[in-house]
Amino acid sequence: MPTQGVTAPPAPVSAAGVEAKAEQALAVSPHPVEEGKGIALTGPVARLPVELDVAVPVREFRVRDLLALEAGQVIETEWGHGEDMPLASGEVQLAWSEFEVVDSQLAVRVTRMV
Repeated sequence: MPTQGVTAPPAPVSAAGVEAKAEQALAVSPHPVEEGKGIALTGPVARLPVELDVAVPVREFRVRDLLALEAGQVIETEWGHGEDMPLASGEVQLAWSEFEVVDSQLAVRVTRMV
């Protein structure tokens, strides 16, 4: 008799696979952290990958607008120029941030922790 609503547990991921993905996601900050500022994490906790979200509110922006975007095009947002933006992981806000260009790539710099 088939069971409904029961799913198989996800396949285990090796520690080496997780560490390799974490290494790919890490980037060196162009601004070194000053000693005594920030949170010091050690051991495996310091290497846990975390997905971060920076959401920019854009008024009346539709999928067709997204598909029509071209390189170099500028989009007006509802966020004030120079204002820090919330940086979150899921529903939890972790910090405030600002956009910055680093080596011709758009980056997000943490300006203050919550």
